[in-house]
Amino acid sequence: MMSTPPAASPSLMARIAATEIPDLVVMIGYGDELPVYRHARALWQFYAAHFPNIQIVFTRWSTKLAPGEVVDNGYDLLVGMGEQFRGEQAYDSTGVWSGSENAKFVYRQVAVQDYLLRTRSKPFFCYQLSLTSVVDFRVLSNVLRMLPASGCYAGPLQRLNGPEFVAGLTFVSGASTLFSSDALMRMRERYDPEHAICQFPNDVWQALVLEDYQRIVLPTFNFLRPRAPMADDAAVRAIARQQLQAGHYHFRVKTVAPQDAAGRREDVDPWIMLRIMETILASEPAPEAATLTLMQKYAWAATSGQPGPMPSRFHTPLFRGARDIPFNDEEVPDPV
Repeated sequence: MMSTPPAASPSLMARIAATEIPDLVVMIGYGDELPVYRHARALWQFYAAHFPNIQIVFTRWSTKLAPGEVVDNGYDLLVGMGEQFRGEQAYDSTGVWSGSENAKFVYRQVAVQDYLLRTRSKPFFCYQLSLTSVVDFRVLSNVLRMLPASGCYAGPLQRLNGPEFVAGLTFVSGASTLFSSDALMRMRERYDPEHAICQFPNDVWQALVLEDYQRIVLPTFNFLRPRAPMADDAAVRAIARQQLQAGHYHFRVKTVAPQDAAGRREDVDPWIMLRIMETILASEPAPEAATLTLMQKYAWAATSGQPGPMPSRFHTPLFRGARDIPFNDEEVPDPV
């Protein structure tokens, strides 16, 4: 029997609805690559309605627009598909992810970022998310106050070991990347659709064109453990509650059903996302001090005590030191 989440008080819901971050645009790209994205998009429509003052832009392709044309249809920000991508055998039909698929996503990202820059006169933060992420925007507002208004390229860090010309490259996970608007300008200026680096995933491409930007490490918590559809309801809520109290604001869900590891995320991930969303909407936000402490611990664990932002190239492995914070639900036992 599924447990019922505690009902949020009217005052809590009103305070959630009043959350404002005027200098923030949240950008979430999606498409028909996997069925899970359609389900997650519907969940985000539900969740975003509780944060009406947060500007969230969902982006996807359109074959009806001119190449590079960007149009807001009131639901999604549509981007015209370039001629170089028409007729290609895409991932949703072949099941094979290729370098040209990466180039397609970089093309769309730059088109949207250019649109954001053209339609805003003041500096802003752009928060680029994966669709199967969930965010507590109340806590994110505290995080943004701790970040520089310019020169900002921040999020959970990862590092490449090869090939040789990218060895040691530190990049920010594409599931949760925060940019100041000057970083968007640099990416727009440096975008060359013919360059080979566009064949890399967009988060690696970003790191390569922003080599002169230091990396600011920020925490994330991942739900990775395989779970059956609609299962472990109370456990997921309890883990989410624990991590919210610890100061987390970003959760990524990327798992599969145990009986079909090849492609049943759509039966599992949306249920986990919904439980996290419900837990956030029924909880008070973490104190700013808790989030600051978590950020410091996460940065210490990532860099083995390296103070301050990370350079773009660093050959010491990430996350090699001792830590007392879990990174995902595989490191947290399900509460009894």
